Amino acid sequence: MFVRKQQYRMPKTLDDAAEKVISDLPGGHQEILSRMTDKQFQRFYEKVAKFILDDFDLWLGNEELLRSCYSTHPDETSTCDPAKIILDRVREKLQEIAGIVIIT
Repeated sequence: MFVRKQQYRMPKTLDDAAEKVISDLPGGHQEILSRMTDKQFQRFYEKVAKFILDDFDLWLGNEELLRSCYSTHPDETSTCDPAKIILDRVREKLQEIAGIVIIT
């Protein structure tokens, strides 16, 4: 998904991670993702979760991003999935901007 491995380019917050995912998606894919049903989104998540974890070094300890992801979850003792948290934020952001056309 991403070709970024330099530590200085790793996102440190949930919103930064979501923005990086969105910026790597072509416009058509952004719209498709924003309109997915919950079932479709779950299948999408199952396919890309590993890539999110790898690309953002969540397996190797991108502690700042992990803390940011977990801070959004009300129950600190639960087993949250940071990839799911990031993709949920991506979907939320895309639904907020659905239908807005940006001309550059």
